[in-house]
Amino acid sequence: MAALRTGVGLASIAAPRTIVDSVRSYSPNLIVHPLPSDVVSPDDLPTLTPLLTRANAIVLGPGIGQAPETKQAVHLIMARVREVHKPVLVDADALRTLADNKSLLNDSVITPHAGEFKALSGLEPPVTWRERLPICKKFAADYSCVLLLKGKDTVVTDGGRARVNGSGNPAMATGGMGDVLSGIIGTFLAQASDPFLAAAAGAYIHGSAGDAVYRRKGFHIVASDLIEALPEVLRSYDRMSTRKST
Repeated sequence: MAALRTGVGLASIAAPRTIVDSVRSYSPNLIVHPLPSDVVSPDDLPTLTPLLTRANAIVLGPGIGQAPETKQAVHLIMARVREVHKPVLVDADALRTLADNKSLLNDSVITPHAGEFKALSGLEPPVTWRERLPICKKFAADYSCVLLLKGKDTVVTDGGRARVNGSGNPAMATGGMGDVLSGIIGTFLAQASDPFLAAAAGAYIHGSAGDAVYRRKGFHIVASDLIEALPEVLRSYDRMSTRKST
């Protein structure tokens, strides 16, 4: 839903058959593809491959779980994504799964919080962005990825370039906020943005939506509030080009 509100044309979800009906009932705006397994597994690759091929960008990880067969599937999916040369954002459980094969993170955007970053790197992220920045830049350079380390003053880097995002507020420390961020950045990736700029812009838009909601609701925010705030935040950036017929 965050992707749709940000401006993606279609949002498709591949989900295990056990939860397809629940996902479909959430919104008629979502296109839901049932996978044949009860949890995401290697057996789903024949179903997933054409979906990966058609997509302009892929978001992998939120809600995927950590079942043994799902961990195997995540490795296979990332390998397939590289074969079809599609931009991919990796988050949540998929990040923890790839901690033992970080080479698969190459050319991806990853959006860990502090705990997920520790699972990936073995390092406890420092508190301040000034201390985090060199650690983040080294990790992104070592694994040729765009790293967005979530938290106060979110750090975004591709190993060379770096941005520190100051938008957002403490009221956003609730479940599901990272999923909204993934949907926003996924949209920018689908629009063929530079992955580093997509991540940096996504962090800013996400925080700005949180600030807009905070002004109305104070410390009583849930993730879905941000989705509804995205159009008002993005409206000032909208551009409509028209061509006169002759």
